[in-house]
Amino acid sequence: MVRRWTGFGAWVVWWAVITAVFWLLGEPAGRSSGLRGCAVTAAFVIVVGECGDRLRRRWASRRPGAREGDLSGRR
Repeated sequence: MVRRWTGFGAWVVWWAVITAVFWLLGEPAGRSSGLRGCAVTAAFVIVVGECGDRLRRRWASRRPGAREGDLSGRR
């Protein structure tokens, strides 16, 4: 149970950092969509990135000659 909450806490911290970066970059440029918009965009970016990472890992593991545990795709 503790491990699950640790993982969840890491996701929340990562989301908060990305949200803050988007908001801080948008404020000086006068292009910020507000904190709520930045939070939604950060969640979208994280989900897309995680899906891409899972696909990369799946393709690397199915590649001929891939060693178990080696996700780089190199031989």
